[in-house]
Amino acid sequence: MSEAANQDNIPGDTGVGPNPEGAPAAHEADNADDILDADQDGPDVLDDGDSGFGSETGENWTDSLASSIRHYRKAYGRTYHSFKEGKYNVPNDEQEQNRLDLQNHLFMLTLGGKLHLAPISENIHNCLDIGTGTGIWATDFADAHPNVKVTGTDLSPIQATWVPPNVEFLIDDAEEPWAFPEKFDFVHARQMVGSFASWTKFVETAYEGISPGGWIELQDIGILASDDQDITQTGIDQWYRTVAKAFDAIGRSVQTAEHHAEMLKAAGFEEIHHEVFKWPLNTWPKDRKMKEIGLWSRENMLDCLEAWSIVPFTQFLGWSLEEVQVSQAKARASLHDTSIHAYWKIHIVYGRKPLGTAEGAQA
Repeated sequence: MSEAANQDNIPGDTGVGPNPEGAPAAHEADNADDILDADQDGPDVLDDGDSGFGSETGENWTDSLASSIRHYRKAYGRTYHSFKEGKYNVPNDEQEQNRLDLQNHLFMLTLGGKLHLAPISENIHNCLDIGTGTGIWATDFADAHPNVKVTGTDLSPIQATWVPPNVEFLIDDAEEPWAFPEKFDFVHARQMVGSFASWTKFVETAYEGISPGGWIELQDIGILASDDQDITQTGIDQWYRTVAKAFDAIGRSVQTAEHHAEMLKAAGFEEIHHEVFKWPLNTWPKDRKMKEIGLWSRENMLDCLEAWSIVPFTQFLGWSLEEVQVSQAKARASLHDTSIHAYWKIHIVYGRKPLGTAEGAQA
């Protein structure tokens, strides 16, 4: 990245790493009617060729960008956002941007090519994408809805240069009061676990920022599960439980997706729907589509291992770099082990703000 010269070094802490015992455990599958069958033949690749994903980065901002915003922090060779420093403890560098675009492909596979499941109207005017990352979802949504003004917000200015004219990207903190000049007909937030100190507050703020009759959709990863095995001793499960422990230590839980529907209901949303999908750990399923999703899921998680643990484990749990690397190595071995029949639960939750308000009557 061109910003590589503008980086501060943050030394890694050293210390004795805690035993991950006692960290939140992954759960077994709770729906026996939706069980994946393992591929007994064990092929690890698909017949079709793979494709790569990348992104162009640049500037397309309506907000004023001080040079300090691009003066990224650096830790362990990775860069992190400087605006509201320390709120999001996952990198923002090119490696992470490529992973985010790969992850977008994974969601598209999961949802059958759909960008969302909420039954939004074709006549909406304003859409907000919270935590837009590279801006790939916002750009695709804008292409599909050329008459909709799409706003993407993030703590990092890593969005693409070439975007549709109906897209704008803003540096913004979604935990702060929203100061947008208009309300939104659709709010989308994907993979935001670990980002908020209070999901309840975020959902309540979103409710106030949505027009009556408008929709919100949350797409997030949940726990690691298995239909037929005890996976608690696997390297990937222990890594995940330690991630959960680290983010709990700073009050930004990564285990909230299972409760998003309840939060929407408590905030006042109606017509709430909650669908759970599966991302296999690797290519272990027999079903061809799930095997393909598992292939991309594994690639996504291989890049997640460092991104989601290098700072959290050292800075929040006091682990040494060597201990972090051992944990990553064990998790990496699990990702390549097709005898581990595990999967990530992916939660898609959406709801509608009621029309029956004074504001809605005026609309």
